[in-house]
Amino acid sequence: MGKWSSTGKSARFQKLGVVVLAGNTRVKKMYRRRKRRGFFLRILDPTLWVATRDELESRLASKINRDDYIVGENKSLLLLHPDLISSKNLNFFKRVLYFAGKTGDRIYRRKKKDLLEYLSKDGRSAIYMVVKALLASDRLDKGMIVVVGPRDQLEKEIGERGIVDVTVIEQGRSLGENILKGKEELTRKGYDGDYFLVVGGDVPMISPASISDFLGSAKKRGGDPDIFFGMGSRQEMGAFISGHGLDRMGKVGPNRPKKGNFNKFGFPLVDDIGLFGQDNNRVNMMIGNLFLYKTGSVDSGFVNRFYSVRKMFANPLSLPYMAMNWARPLYRAAKWRLSLTEAERTFLSRTGIEIRLCSVNPEIALDMDSYTDLRRLSALRFHREGKTRDLELSFKEYVKKKRRERKGLIRRSENDGQ
Repeated sequence: MGKWSSTGKSARFQKLGVVVLAGNTRVKKMYRRRKRRGFFLRILDPTLWVATRDELESRLASKINRDDYIVGENKSLLLLHPDLISSKNLNFFKRVLYFAGKTGDRIYRRKKKDLLEYLSKDGRSAIYMVVKALLASDRLDKGMIVVVGPRDQLEKEIGERGIVDVTVIEQGRSLGENILKGKEELTRKGYDGDYFLVVGGDVPMISPASISDFLGSAKKRGGDPDIFFGMGSRQEMGAFISGHGLDRMGKVGPNRPKKGNFNKFGFPLVDDIGLFGQDNNRVNMMIGNLFLYKTGSVDSGFVNRFYSVRKMFANPLSLPYMAMNWARPLYRAAKWRLSLTEAERTFLSRTGIEIRLCSVNPEIALDMDSYTDLRRLSALRFHREGKTRDLELSFKEYVKKKRRERKGLIRRSENDGQ
């Protein structure tokens, strides 16, 4: 039933249950807001009253193409595709998604649906690649994989790919609530392991080997914490990106965002246990999208404490609390004076939650926050430049062919009925 022994150390990280976070709880709200904004902007700007769809697209195209961050789309359901390695093709893809979400227009929605159908023939969704890797791992319980997100969309995507061995449940209102819902579903299914694995649904390069490496790091750290917290190294990420010849899509840069860089925030710590190499190295650590949660720790109080800390930097009302409790360790980290083990002790004293930082491979830390990430991951998955086709032209031909086939079916149906 997915149990692993607390006393048998060799079996401690075997047959784990898994919760896959594949939701985007803000999508519906963002779609409604974008639709309202598009409606009012059109009313307030007289030049748009009689503008055609093509004129609107041409006016907004350059702005859309410059906007790199993925907003309003479920990243787990986006498709990696060889054609999306080309920046020109990716810009067309972004415009289709943008107009379908912003206007809510039936024609744009139809175009988006057809485009995703077209891309799905040669492409692979992030969630499909994540689930396939989980099912291939001998460290996990195949009957204890729970995917949390928009249920109808996920069941359709996973089912059409021929996967029937996972459970999909509807998402809640926040990331923390989704973890809690996933844990409760595992318990309902009979899972009684001490820990369960949590993985992001937008890390398509995950593999059985990288899962084993993370669990090996957790075993090496030892103890009985509330969370074995996966962290990647920005230095390792830089070497990984360069080693795969992907610097052309942005080299891994420093914490100061810069155009053309692969901007990944790294928390500066002194690695005093040799987690990423030699002891006392200075390492910029990044969240690794792979975690082990202690089953008995995860309740509503735990979730509220842990995720209030996660969000405090974005909330101006929390600045007094942050200054009182976190100013000194943040200052020490900025000056390269905070060690990894000291950071763990500080987090425990401030929150009551015990964590052990563990290493994850760069491909797990490589998630999909931007369209450039989608290009980069497509290049990693398909290993080619993707310049052989013009996506917009190929897609138009696909739609024409689909219409001809539909008309042919209608004619044959009418002839058979006569």
